[in-house]
Amino acid sequence: MEILIGIIVIIVLLLVIGVNPAIIATGVLILIELLLLFMTGFFIVTLILLLTAKPVKAEFLRIMEHEVVGTYAIYKIDGEEYTNTFPAEIMFVDKIYHEGKIYSARLKKGKKKHLLFDWYSYIVIGVGLPLSAGLAALLGWLLPVLLGVFG
Repeated sequence: MEILIGIIVIIVLLLVIGVNPAIIATGVLILIELLLLFMTGFFIVTLILLLTAKPVKAEFLRIMEHEVVGTYAIYKIDGEEYTNTFPAEIMFVDKIYHEGKIYSARLKKGKKKHLLFDWYSYIVIGVGLPLSAGLAALLGWLLPVLLGVFG
């Protein structure tokens, strides 16, 4: 919410100092395209990490509340606790996660950080990658036309 208010303030200030609205619209479209490309890259990297991770059986322990990001599922694998890579769905947590249940997961161990992908991560990547790539491609295809309208 704070980011949205900041963007609105910046746009209003740009309009007050006399910047052409077409230039502002062009900048906004380019920033949206860059954000979509970044998101696509993020999902490609996480998909590669998921595919190279080792399949494991993980026991769901609990949901941990992070003070900044949200909630995360905590699993136990071979006596050690691991935090899921993606935040847990807050609304349906009691329907999605069941304490003590054994789930199939994938674990990518690193020197400093371990990445755990549960079945919810598969859904996030499976929906996020095609959606962000499709939107990036669509906006990239429409961007010359839209910039011609604003330019």
